[in-house]
Amino acid sequence: MSPVYEGAFTLRAAQERTQAHRTLRRFLDSLYWDRTVRPAAGQPGAWLNSYPPRTPTGTYNYVPITDMDPDRPVAVHLARGRRGAPRFWAVVFDHDAKQHTAAQVAADAALMTEAAKAEGIPPVPVASGSPGGMHVWLGCAEGVPFPVVQRITAAAGRLCPSLDASPLSNATDGLIRPPGAAHRNGGYSALVAHTVDQAVNLLGPASAPASAFERLAARLEAMAAELPDDEPADSQQTPDDRTGDGAAPPVQRGHGGRQVPPSIRQRGPHVRRIVEDAAGCPKIEAPWRPLGTKALRGLHRRPSRGDDHSAAKHAPARSMALAGWTQAEGLAVVRDPQSSPALEYLRSERQADGRRRPRSEEETERLWARVWFLAVEDAARMPRRPEDDGRPVEADEVQQAITDLYARMGTASTDRWSKESGPADRAVLTAVAWLMLLSGSVDVSANVHRLGVLAGYTGQTASQALWRLIRDGWLTVTAEAERRAGKARRVTLAMGHECPDHRHHRCAVYQAENVSPVHPGSDRSGTPAPPAPPTLSAPGSPPHLRALLTHQQGDVWHDLGHHAGRTLWAIREGQGGSTLAEITAETGYGRRTTLRHVHRLTQLQLVTQSRSRRGETTYQVTDRPLYVAAQETGSAGRLAALAVTYRVKQAAHEWWTAEEAHRSLPYRQRPRRAAAEQTVIPGMDPRARAYPRDEDGRPNHARARRIEAQRIGAAGMLDHAQQLARTGQLLDLPHLSTTGADNPAPTVPQQPTRRAGRRAAIASRHHCPHCGAQPGERCTKGGTEARRFGMLVPVDRWHAARRRAARAAVTST
Repeated sequence: MSPVYEGAFTLRAAQERTQAHRTLRRFLDSLYWDRTVRPAAGQPGAWLNSYPPRTPTGTYNYVPITDMDPDRPVAVHLARGRRGAPRFWAVVFDHDAKQHTAAQVAADAALMTEAAKAEGIPPVPVASGSPGGMHVWLGCAEGVPFPVVQRITAAAGRLCPSLDASPLSNATDGLIRPPGAAHRNGGYSALVAHTVDQAVNLLGPASAPASAFERLAARLEAMAAELPDDEPADSQQTPDDRTGDGAAPPVQRGHGGRQVPPSIRQRGPHVRRIVEDAAGCPKIEAPWRPLGTKALRGLHRRPSRGDDHSAAKHAPARSMALAGWTQAEGLAVVRDPQSSPALEYLRSERQADGRRRPRSEEETERLWARVWFLAVEDAARMPRRPEDDGRPVEADEVQQAITDLYARMGTASTDRWSKESGPADRAVLTAVAWLMLLSGSVDVSANVHRLGVLAGYTGQTASQALWRLIRDGWLTVTAEAERRAGKARRVTLAMGHECPDHRHHRCAVYQAENVSPVHPGSDRSGTPAPPAPPTLSAPGSPPHLRALLTHQQGDVWHDLGHHAGRTLWAIREGQGGSTLAEITAETGYGRRTTLRHVHRLTQLQLVTQSRSRRGETTYQVTDRPLYVAAQETGSAGRLAALAVTYRVKQAAHEWWTAEEAHRSLPYRQRPRRAAAEQTVIPGMDPRARAYPRDEDGRPNHARARRIEAQRIGAAGMLDHAQQLARTGQLLDLPHLSTTGADNPAPTVPQQPTRRAGRRAAIASRHHCPHCGAQPGERCTKGGTEARRFGMLVPVDRWHAARRRAARAAVTST
């Protein structure tokens, strides 16, 4: 090298050295809370990658900033208040290039930089001084609590293979070299995209608050949850992983672009189609069916204390995916400990002492989403079976019991189901049969709120109907409810009963044939022969039960009555047209009652009339949705709001149960709790907050329901429930989610109501007797409970009562 070039390089090195010294002192004087730094061990020219707290002579290894040697590597503490409640004044991602490629380090640093920017945290990238190494500094003048830093570190460690987590893992001795500090192998840590004044401002006065780092932790945890369990990150391949021609092999990806682990990819290509359900979650395109006997045995297997709980979650989830279930239907089973002991890993986590701590609902839902994605990808590669094409499988014990139940319900006198409480009793019994199919057991948890929504009634009406079914001998109680444990009463099919002294008692039927219609089946325990495997449309089959429950949930029956619903179902079952005599024989209603039902159904365009070849009047069902008819009567959305109300009450009840347990402890043993209005962050138990109370100390349950409605996302659940009602899908409490309506379904076209040649009746100029909307305001739906929780939403059309008032005003003028 010529002397000219040698001198130029020497001058450039001197300038870099001077700039590094200026950056180091400016950084420490402006941001570092301590006046001392910890120097590296070793000798000049042979510095070690060690910053011991004490020297070989036993003295503390700290030097004042004013006396430090700028050419000797030094490190600073990231946490202050280390022995009390440590708070990090900076969170630094140390991406090391010693074991990873420079491209991997750059990709990881860019990933952390973008994640920080998304949460409003200004990142400051710094070249560490080693070839390819990078530090990403995030400042917080307020201080980040150590638990939040631990969450960030754990999630970032999964996302970034090049991350060295040691500076963030120890609040006492977590050290990092600041910008401008010397490196042991020569060179200095240098700012990449900012001047020293800009970096000091972004890491100090203009730094982000601690709440932004909590959001960053939640974001990184959500990103890490999308990764396969057996691979730390969707990273670039190392040179050893490349093929012979230098090109990286293609990575197979599943639904949503997520990576599929090799343990599933090795099964081969997809042999089943993966589609999206109404909530945008993946599912197998296959006819829905209940779980088989083998799958139920695996689901009901209870792991012991020493077993690996996480290993037992995949097989039941894969069986659900093969059976055509959705992610929400599987989540409902996960949340029921009685029906899914094998999935305890998703509901609780093991602690250091061997006991299990309950997980929050949000954490359970996040874990299940990952398990479901892997199950769907695995199920899509399994060999095809006959039931994948919709052919019925051999009926198991549960299906046989439900088929026998429907045969006995048909044998019972029509007077049993046509009396005043008959439709409610039959609807609740159908809902219980549906829960038996879902759980794969005839012993089910009878939550009256869930039964009420499935049957199309309120929880109170469902509770009374359940009591009548138990009294009459259709069902029997196997376990009483435990309010504080959050367990509902468990029921099963009864095989006999003792007649009570009650004037409304009607004995259940226990044999489907040769039963007297006068006093059918009291105290009989005969076991009928096993029925043949049901067809897809046979009474008691899964498609039949789903269609019947969806029919029962029509909001229009709130105005017409559920007796009219039975009449419409009888007309629907009589394919090709039913005469009046056939309808009355099927329902048990009189001629006048049936005519009244048919007339009202015809007015709503749910039924049409025609003439048979013999000249008899026949009735056929139209294809008009029940939701459109409910919009015309002004009752659309009632059951959806009721379902969300029950979810809010359930969350508030769990909170109150925790409050009772807290109050039962001696005063000195009660743990400190956050305020009732405290925001629940991921990983925090929502029941660990203080229950809201008035100034006089009395519990404020209304305020608790409002807080829980906001926490669980009641508004999003209401949108999801309304979407299910509009599209004619089954509405079930555990299946509601805050993101289920992200892909809204097309709205049902409305029918014009104005007739030509008449003066227009403007409904907005009049008061609505149905919802109480004042002139000029839009009509709302949701009912009293939705109004109490602030969940009222505007309707698509004016209520019928408001339109009638407008037409009456036009006629009178």
